Amino acid sequence: MFNAMNSNRHTTPLVCLAISLLLLTAPPVWAETPDELMNKAEASFNQADIISAMGWYRRAAEMGHAPAQSRLAYLLDNAEENEEAVKWYRLAAEQGFTEAEFGLAQMYASGEGIERDSDRAVELFTRAANQGHYQAIHVMALAYEKGGLGLRIDYDKALAWLNTGVDAGDPWSTKWLAKAYRSGRLGLRIDPQRAEALEKKLLISNTEPPASR
Repeated sequence: MFNAMNSNRHTTPLVCLAISLLLLTAPPVWAETPDELMNKAEASFNQADIISAMGWYRRAAEMGHAPAQSRLAYLLDNAEENEEAVKWYRLAAEQGFTEAEFGLAQMYASGEGIERDSDRAVELFTRAANQGHYQAIHVMALAYEKGGLGLRIDYDKALAWLNTGVDAGDPWSTKWLAKAYRSGRLGLRIDPQRAEALEKKLLISNTEPPASR
């Protein structure tokens, strides 16, 4: 009896220590995942509670969640908090998140929150466009058509980007290329049949659920 009691008196502190260490090292059961935080952010945003939304986005962003980083950067950009917006866009872009690459490209192109750098902007717009980002495709097509972003006018490259957009299912690119065939813009020969084919494709795409880009 004495031995059993003596053993219990010595092992109880060890058990308590082990439990304490376990509680310190184990993640709390109430910890929220980045996706859960994103859902809360989106719900707040949809209710026009931007302050709460930014709080939820920031928490997910600090956990390295690229979509949250990009979304937070977008809201900061709109609030003219440009330097912090650049920071979060860059972190998400480094993870290959297309929307952030586009956002960061816009910051470089405008010189907001960072020194203007057209070459870097073109690089990022191109990267996003190559991943099928519709707005990036528009930017690159128009830049080569009109000579923007420090690029020389190059109708062949403008057409290449428009065709990339058409292949990706982008309505704007399809409509713009159809107009070019109607008017002979971009060095094209007027081709009503080609224009009509593109317009039909556009009509079909308008009856289908929109793709998110």
